[in-house]
Amino acid sequence: MIDSKLTNMDTLELTQQLSERIKNQQKILVQSQQQVKALRQEHSQLKQQVENNRSQILTDNQNQDIMTSTSELPTTEISPASVQSVPAETISSIVPEPIVPEISAADRKKAKSRAANRAAVELICETYPQTFCFAKPRPLKIGIQEDLVADGKLSQTKIKRGLASYVRAFGYLKSQTDAAPRINLLGEAEGAVTADEAAHALTKLPAPRKPNKPRPSVRKRPDQVHSKPKKSAQPKDHKPEAKIEKAPSPFDGLNEGQRMASKLDLLLSKNKK
Repeated sequence: MIDSKLTNMDTLELTQQLSERIKNQQKILVQSQQQVKALRQEHSQLKQQVENNRSQILTDNQNQDIMTSTSELPTTEISPASVQSVPAETISSIVPEPIVPEISAADRKKAKSRAANRAAVELICETYPQTFCFAKPRPLKIGIQEDLVADGKLSQTKIKRGLASYVRAFGYLKSQTDAAPRINLLGEAEGAVTADEAAHALTKLPAPRKPNKPRPSVRKRPDQVHSKPKKSAQPKDHKPEAKIEKAPSPFDGLNEGQRMASKLDLLLSKNKK
């Protein structure tokens, strides 16, 4: 029961205060729901961004394997430019931070140089498709670098970088076979590969891997194959036991009644003595 000291005015004032508190709590609840919705949208965007970065890294690695030459062995590296900056506080509050391997300055320099070489080769292949094709390379004319510079379509830096990477690639070295025709900028045959040039290109290729030798089967040694089976030990000679011959019985050849009668006669004769 409400205390009798409270007046109607006090009751009305308390009711208004409670309604205001309820309204404030409802506003706070709506703001919290909006923040949760915004965080969910940001989470989905970050997730999509991470997936895009992974696919871009895989694509870069595949292109890098294609552009590999004898002087540049294939290595899996992550380019810093491919990873976009994301606020650390937002990521830590929503998703765990991805583990990014540390890249040294030398590795970054190599990755940058490798990317520039790849871009220069792609530019040359696009400009002169009748001569340069990385999928099916053909031997180039001796002195083709001077022809590229004289043509003036590309800068000397792009020509030097792209041509050096192109002629060091494994596919181009494999095309250097004896008497293979060389081509000029028009895609026409001009010269041929000599035997010495083919041999020199062969030395630049990596040595083929030797097949694994099969394990030798376990075989018995010759002395084990032809060895005679061991003879079982013969038992020691035992001396024959001496047989004791029994004296002939006076009751041999008699039936049971005769034996009883003979035994009684013997007993009586002994008693008489």
